[in-house]
Amino acid sequence: MINFKEYLMESSDYRGQHTAPSSDGGAPLHKLNDDIYPDDIYSNKAARYYGDGSIFDNQSISLIHSFRGKPNKMVTIYRAVPNEAPNEITDGDWVTINMNYAKQHGKMVLKGQQKLDYKIISKKVPARTVWTDGNSIHEFGYNA
Repeated sequence: MINFKEYLMESSDYRGQHTAPSSDGGAPLHKLNDDIYPDDIYSNKAARYYGDGSIFDNQSISLIHSFRGKPNKMVTIYRAVPNEAPNEITDGDWVTINMNYAKQHGKMVLKGQQKLDYKIISKKVPARTVWTDGNSIHEFGYNA
């Protein structure tokens, strides 16, 4: 089991190479068809076209659709973090809009691979502060 300080050090190193999406080359949650996804991201086939085959695909697409054209609508973002981590989501963090996806990430990655106890933290933010680079309908970047 790694300690929390080692985990943060590894996470910081990883974050530098694999940063969360932002306004630099991303699209905001309220307008995903702005240079990232085609218009069919808002179709009834979006989960099949852009999902990863998980049970969370339809949930995430339904949430995505609910924010279309609503930059000021508040969305709850979630993040799985080790128990020792602060209860704070900060600018540049990887997040999800799907609580169930966050729970799975905690269970599989933090608990399963890294053997860390984890918690799910959340924050309500405007849709315009949540960005994607098109790699996943479940994973976003938070940019205040």
